[in-house]
Amino acid sequence: MWLASRYRRSAFPDEFERRLTSKELKLAEKIAKAVKPHGELITGVFFDVDEGEDLKREGPDDTYVLDITILHAADPDFMKAEAAAMKAAQNIESAFNEKLFIPTKMWQQIELRSCEAISESVLSYQTFKQLKRWRLEHMSLAAEPQQPVLPE
Repeated sequence: MWLASRYRRSAFPDEFERRLTSKELKLAEKIAKAVKPHGELITGVFFDVDEGEDLKREGPDDTYVLDITILHAADPDFMKAEAAAMKAAQNIESAFNEKLFIPTKMWQQIELRSCEAISESVLSYQTFKQLKRWRLEHMSLAAEPQQPVLPE
């Protein structure tokens, strides 16, 4: 199960993933680092890239538009889970701003339009269908004790 989750083919464009996982930006690592300390309080990280359109991007000035949803647990401690998700969202926003906006005062490669924390109890199914999951199961399945994994 861990291997399947770790190496499953992504639903994102190759160029988007290349930018997010590049060694100079390390944004994928920063997302994982922001989420990891909160274990089972954060139940998923979801992306909406270019509002679901499959657009080919070339060069750093041709930016992807990204909205991130940090999904947090509703039970047993809603307030603790909400605070954890909000902290993760702030850390992710800071990382994107630091790497892709502040140096040039304009977005390069990926424009982070929003990063919001939302409870799994209020995320509508309609919104859920528009989002694509950013896979972090390798962290959940490797943790001791193993953390829960959202169903597909």
